[in-house]
Amino acid sequence: MRGTDLKKRGRLRMGQIGVVATLLLATGPAPALGAPSTISVTNPLMLRFGTFAVPSSGFREVSASGAVSSAGIFALSSAGTGPARFTVQYDRGNNSKRRVDVTIDLVFSTPSAFAQGGLTARLSRYQSDIPGYPSIAPGQIVRVQLANCLQRVCSMSFNLGGRLDVDRSFGGGNVAIPIPVDAVLVSER
Repeated sequence: MRGTDLKKRGRLRMGQIGVVATLLLATGPAPALGAPSTISVTNPLMLRFGTFAVPSSGFREVSASGAVSSAGIFALSSAGTGPARFTVQYDRGNNSKRRVDVTIDLVFSTPSAFAQGGLTARLSRYQSDIPGYPSIAPGQIVRVQLANCLQRVCSMSFNLGGRLDVDRSFGGGNVAIPIPVDAVLVSER
């Protein structure tokens, strides 16, 4: 019986070694995964309304082309006005080198109101130079295309203007209102 037990043990060990070797081969080095694709929206130039005085209430509007109109204000300087500049960038990662057409949806949220002392300001009436979207309502989906993307990173830039309504009972200050924007990848073909 002892000899039979040793034989059985030996077979078990051979079987276990075979299984271990098979598992080691199956868990060998895996191929490296590509970097994931990403979308970013940057705002290198803010929407600028310049320097002006408001006796009680008024507005200043800066178009996507940079044209300025206003009412109820006294302009103190003609310098320092201009539309915001945004850049939408798609980085495909290192997944492919083929030509792709990318579709991205942008949504500009309602900006918050600015309040400081006796001064309040609201940003509205977005205007853009994006083809097909001369005016943009907060919450509206704006679809942009990055066609024939051959590089790892493809981008497009556009201007955004708007209207600043200001009410003043006393004092003054520097008005800064961020423009929130979200970007979502719709398709990559």
